[in-house]
Amino acid sequence: MPSTTRINLLRHPLAATCLTLMSMPGMAISYGVYDSRALAMGGSATAIGSHAQAAFYNPALLAFHDKEEEAGRDGRVYLPSIVVQVSDATEAAVDAIDDELDTQLSSAINAFNAAPTTESAGQVAASAQDLSDALGDIANQDLNIDSFIGFTISEPSNREGGAFYFGTRLIGGGLANVTDADSALLDDYIDSMNQVAAGADPAIVAAQYPQLINSNGQLIDPTSTLTSNADISALAISEWGMAMAKQFEWRDYTFAVGITPKLMRVDAFRDTADFNDSLDSAEEGVDEFSDTQATHITLNADFGVAAIIKERYRVSLTLKDAFEKSFTTTQEPDPVTGEPAPDLSVTLSSRSRLGVGYVNEKFSVGLDYDLGEAKPMANETGTQELSLGAEYVLWDSLALRAGYRSDQTGLRDNLIGGGLGYRWKRFVVDIAYASGGDYRSGGLQLGWTF
Repeated sequence: MPSTTRINLLRHPLAATCLTLMSMPGMAISYGVYDSRALAMGGSATAIGSHAQAAFYNPALLAFHDKEEEAGRDGRVYLPSIVVQVSDATEAAVDAIDDELDTQLSSAINAFNAAPTTESAGQVAASAQDLSDALGDIANQDLNIDSFIGFTISEPSNREGGAFYFGTRLIGGGLANVTDADSALLDDYIDSMNQVAAGADPAIVAAQYPQLINSNGQLIDPTSTLTSNADISALAISEWGMAMAKQFEWRDYTFAVGITPKLMRVDAFRDTADFNDSLDSAEEGVDEFSDTQATHITLNADFGVAAIIKERYRVSLTLKDAFEKSFTTTQEPDPVTGEPAPDLSVTLSSRSRLGVGYVNEKFSVGLDYDLGEAKPMANETGTQELSLGAEYVLWDSLALRAGYRSDQTGLRDNLIGGGLGYRWKRFVVDIAYASGGDYRSGGLQLGWTF
């Protein structure tokens, strides 16, 4: 539900991104989708990923290359790589914030109190209806956002390879508690003001709805009495990673091991936001959510192994963010009692994934499966993904991709994705789109070969 607090928070750049999560039940931190190729292919990239994807999904894949750098020209630079995954209900919440529906209702009530006409009453009813509709759109919905923006440089060599990347992943969610009392209160405003707009005597209507009138006989602004709240958590994870891999031979098998050590800056946010907090102070409203920010600098690593069986078949096992980290957030004292609030924590858990696939020059198909349920950041539900993807290459320049992603917990809708990759001389571009239920995803990356 948009409030003055929430709208003002959007003026803080980082909080603006995180607060698209306001009033959302969120999801646990998934393995992640970091580029358009993987998005189009359902997220399946730990076994059939390209060298350019290896740093994000399985560093061992960098070693599956049999040419020297100068001869192969299979190095890639991608700048930027952008993926945004968001639910329809999140878009509805963002629209409500952009429209400043609470401010519109407050302004309409002030105009009615200054001049109680049928026109001003109609405006109050319309504004209350808009706010009520926004509540209905976001109440008890699984709203979440997971986005990534970054760049990567990868250079596979003869049975080994390396890559460097920098990127920021924004993940967040929360749990909205849109109360029946708020919905009923807005319904009273809609009904009463529609009566006045239709020509009813304001005094008679006021007698029917005494709870809407203050001691001075004026209409009360309900935005100051709302009881709904939201438990919000968010992580802005900025990573500098350096992937490296080496291939080995054992009997008739080829396998590779890889590691991606990384430096991480994690900005953690968590707040239980009462929509009445700080309404008396615009400056406090601007800072309410961002004041919970705590910045942590830490080290972590991804590990991967992969094997080639009978030249075309692959098996992989990966561990992402191998060392579980918990990050505290700063909580403001209780606005009423002044009592100090305990710090809340947001957890970045490790995630393991098994991948199998078939790869040749023209066609690839792969399956990825999370070996365990990803732990929640805070109080949201977990997730465990199964991803299936395929790619077919035409004329050595156009790649057609399709994929399917399923949450094995049954708490999220299945997604179907598709996309294209095109190479012209040394320029490459990849686009992708995926959807399912109320969830939408899009990806774009631009790059060149060297």
